[in-house]
Amino acid sequence: MHQDLTLAKAMVTPSRAFQDAGMLKRNNVLTADRYGAVRRVCVVAEDDASWSAEFQRRMASWSPGTEVRSLQGADHMAMLSKPTDLSDLLVEIANM
Repeated sequence: MHQDLTLAKAMVTPSRAFQDAGMLKRNNVLTADRYGAVRRVCVVAEDDASWSAEFQRRMASWSPGTEVRSLQGADHMAMLSKPTDLSDLLVEIANM
């Protein structure tokens, strides 16, 4: 378990996804016409002590058309608490 935590900490890096938000706007990547063109799925971590499952579902409802899937026994870091179950669920979602 200690080795898993050490590995997880080493793998975490800052996200660069939206550092150049101006580029996204200039290239019309994010537009009202394109909103909803990509299927969205929210995975609810049922045992998250930080955000209740109810609140996670409410957040998902703020993005119309988002499918909600549950991950039983997962806490706030599902990739650490239920890695196999999360992986299986993501593969299932990808294959739909």
